Amino acid sequence: MRAFVNFQSSLKLKQKCHPTISHMTALSKVLAIGLIGLMGGCSTTMQMKVPADISAASDVIAATERSMWSGAMADETFTLGQYKVISVDRDWDSSVSDTVSINKLDLKTGNTEGGYAYQFKTSSGLLSGECASQASEESMGVSGFKVEKRQFNLNCACSNGKNEVAAVTVQANNLDNYTGKLTTNGENYKVVSLKEREGSMAMGASGYRVDGDQPVGAVEVLKPGRIWLGKNLKNDEKSALACSFVGLMLYLPPQ
Repeated sequence: MRAFVNFQSSLKLKQKCHPTISHMTALSKVLAIGLIGLMGGCSTTMQMKVPADISAASDVIAATERSMWSGAMADETFTLGQYKVISVDRDWDSSVSDTVSINKLDLKTGNTEGGYAYQFKTSSGLLSGECASQASEESMGVSGFKVEKRQFNLNCACSNGKNEVAAVTVQANNLDNYTGKLTTNGENYKVVSLKEREGSMAMGASGYRVDGDQPVGAVEVLKPGRIWLGKNLKNDEKSALACSFVGLMLYLPPQ
């Protein structure tokens, strides 16, 4: 059963063609997503500050040939050492909001759901990655004063066509750190987001680290991005972990 089964039924990925979206509408989405990335710190020459224990226990692989743009019409293929990320397909399914005003009190609720898929080429074959994201918001405002409650969820899974080889789930409330779980090779690992960048703090996550009894790996989500894979992992374990890391690298948190 895939990790994102809780809301998989409402987040089915559509076909790669989007006949109902005009060329200009799709282009505007690409520009908007690209600008959000540029302004929000997801596309920058700055890098995530790597925890010392991660550096000591793992080998780093830097992403190359990666565009700074994201979106339905952008080419998001890129290379991670011996691995290749291809056929990235984004599909934002729905966004619903509602506002109720009672005297001077405004109550607002909103929900955004989406998904994306990608192919992950390894030296031994092809893995398929699928991710589903969900963001919900509740706010109450009166006389210029506003209180917000926001929650973000991301669920990704990688499979070899027959079986799921890795799955990662993370969630965050408001501006808190993302936390969650990564499962691969029958083992469960803890996932925690990192905010620190070299010389500063990121407004959002700059990356994620994965830990068991010892550090397992990490991923940088600031473009172009890097991944760290534990030195003691077997090749198939490294491939599964790297595939799940790509799901985190491609995630675009709602602004």
